[in-house]
Amino acid sequence: MTETLAKSSAPPELPLVSVVIAITQTEANPRTVIEGFGTALTDAGYPCEFVVVIDGPVTRFDDELQELGKQWSVRIVSLEGGGLGESIALSAGVAKATGELVVNAPPYLQIEPLDVVDVVKALEAGADCVATWRDRRIDPWLNQLQSRLFNWMLRIIMKAPFHDLNSGTRGFRSHVLEEVAVYGELYRFLPVLAARQGFRVVEVRVRHREEQGRSGFYGVGVYLRRLLDIVAITFLTRFTQRPLRFFGYIGFSAGIIGILLTLWPLYDKIILDKSLSDRPLFVIGAILAAFGVQLIGFGLVGEIIIFTQAPNLRDYKVGEEIDGAHVISGGESDPDAALQLAAASDGVLQADRVEGSVVDDAESASAPADPLAVAVRRGDASEKAEDLPIRVRALLPGEDARWDAYVSRHPQGTFFHRTGWSRAVQEMFRHQSSHLVVEQGRKWLGVLPLFLTKSPFLGKNLVSVPYSVYGGVLASDDRAHEALVEEAERLGHEFGVGFVEMRNLEKRVGDRPESKLYVTFRCDLPEDPAEVMKGLPKKRRAEVRAAREPAAAATKKKRESFGIKVTADGTVEELFRLFADNKRRLGSPTLPLRWFQALRDEFGKAAVIHRAVEPSGRTIAAVMSFTFKDTVYAYYSGSLPEVNHTGVNNFIYCAIMEWAIENGYRRFDFGRSRADSGPAKFKENMGFVAEPLHYEYLLVGKGAEMPQFHPSNPKLALPRRVWSRMPMRLCNMFGGRLSRYLP
Repeated sequence: MTETLAKSSAPPELPLVSVVIAITQTEANPRTVIEGFGTALTDAGYPCEFVVVIDGPVTRFDDELQELGKQWSVRIVSLEGGGLGESIALSAGVAKATGELVVNAPPYLQIEPLDVVDVVKALEAGADCVATWRDRRIDPWLNQLQSRLFNWMLRIIMKAPFHDLNSGTRGFRSHVLEEVAVYGELYRFLPVLAARQGFRVVEVRVRHREEQGRSGFYGVGVYLRRLLDIVAITFLTRFTQRPLRFFGYIGFSAGIIGILLTLWPLYDKIILDKSLSDRPLFVIGAILAAFGVQLIGFGLVGEIIIFTQAPNLRDYKVGEEIDGAHVISGGESDPDAALQLAAASDGVLQADRVEGSVVDDAESASAPADPLAVAVRRGDASEKAEDLPIRVRALLPGEDARWDAYVSRHPQGTFFHRTGWSRAVQEMFRHQSSHLVVEQGRKWLGVLPLFLTKSPFLGKNLVSVPYSVYGGVLASDDRAHEALVEEAERLGHEFGVGFVEMRNLEKRVGDRPESKLYVTFRCDLPEDPAEVMKGLPKKRRAEVRAAREPAAAATKKKRESFGIKVTADGTVEELFRLFADNKRRLGSPTLPLRWFQALRDEFGKAAVIHRAVEPSGRTIAAVMSFTFKDTVYAYYSGSLPEVNHTGVNNFIYCAIMEWAIENGYRRFDFGRSRADSGPAKFKENMGFVAEPLHYEYLLVGKGAEMPQFHPSNPKLALPRRVWSRMPMRLCNMFGGRLSRYLP
């Protein structure tokens, strides 16, 4: 099937998107939604339909909607009676929708129309439900305040990780409403309820815009209803199947208080023979105790009802069934192939995950086309892909696999462009990421990983990529490259940064400022591991031979201490101990131990640690290398100071190159060094040739200049000397904290 698709020149048929609009009040402007969303979706290649549900006798929109139906596929559904509520209107609209992907929108344009495409792409990437987060809201401050309080209470009470459940725009697959029951005002809690039943729910940032068609401030009744909604949803999600917990907590508390209130009057009655008739405290206590017993009884009755009806209750969703060698998916995706290569469009892996598998755009296109989808497809159906406009957007949840596939295919894609590096950075250092994608229709033309870093030494900046030697734009052409650079500059202004740093491996077109501080060392590996030694200068060859073969050592002392072995089974703790000691001697803060553990956890076998071991079993040197495509990156290293003159470092790097050849790798990357520094001379003495790195800077902030906080700055000489003389324990304690501010 994949081979057949690959030979086809036709673009993949995209899924039909149904936009459901519920009109429950006279304050509405559906035209803006239909025209805005319709244009955005069709420009992106998605066929779409609009289902407008009118809740009651709101007839003033009939003529307008019928006129819009001449250009767009518009279906009008009128509910009898009126006042049924948005949840019922939504359910009625979804029942009439024919698309698998549904977008629910309020009857006015609440977000930028282009951002609805991001919602749809998140659904295509594997999400079942998408909540939207209105970024940089522009509605009245009182509305913003109550919304923040509302969402804060939900996060505290319900542990719901959503920022803007009041947003009226959300996306979901049609089958979600078949298993998640919503009524009343609970439509806004659809992401919470869906996540509770095991659906995959993500949140996508969208741009807020002026909401034409809606009044400014909410009324007092709105705030009261939302407070009651929180109480209702809390009970429904936490206690519907455990009523005894709810009633028992209250009843037990009331009973205990009531009993305590009656103890003193009873003491007076029994011991002192005082009357209880004039003791209101006793009466209140008795009432509370009786009330507590009643509440516990209600809880027990609820438990009995649930127990007897348990076979008819299902508060879960089946993900898959395994019957022998066959997997029966709970969804609608085809789980046959673990990995299917892209065959149409741009040939990029789409991040549709099916139980750990990655399914390509073409896979979804292999299904028979829906006749309605073909009928409502407008705009670019006959356009060539190259005629479509390009746009820059943020990376969406679920698109990590597609990003990594693009990086893997791009000639300048490096290990540090991968999303795994981004996850490790965010987990360890909490730097906010702003990963950008430039696309034309369905085709990706480039990516740019960015991180917002804040430092007392460097200020606030955007960096691509922190804690790495390489980064910057990966693009298919100059137009896409410039689009990403322009968006990075715009984000820089928006975040108020000083500069945007792009750690390019190669020279870029343009006259932007560049740093000449660093160089890198790379080489092609020979086919035979034995050729590695031959490529070394004569003196280094002798040192490596002496370290490996004690008989070749020049002195008796060396012969007794050599016979070193290099193995690929080093531990994170060994590496950290040697790395931290080296950094201290150089006068630089070390990275924390948890960083190396995070890299090992994230990349697994792609983060290998080689160690050099003496005959006694002592580890005297270690190197953490990363593997990506055909390249081995020797990245973090450390060695004992007393062995640095013996040639052990030459030996361990030779052993790594031999290991790389044996495991099918063809390139060796020695990483960056400061030009004319000791490490640079060491690499040159091993036969490597320095290549300049082209770190490019967009000076965004007023009076911004290129960073001068680097080891070669004379102003840092004294702090470096002080740091190199500090106790190791203090260096490790404070170095890990300081490293967050030195990206």
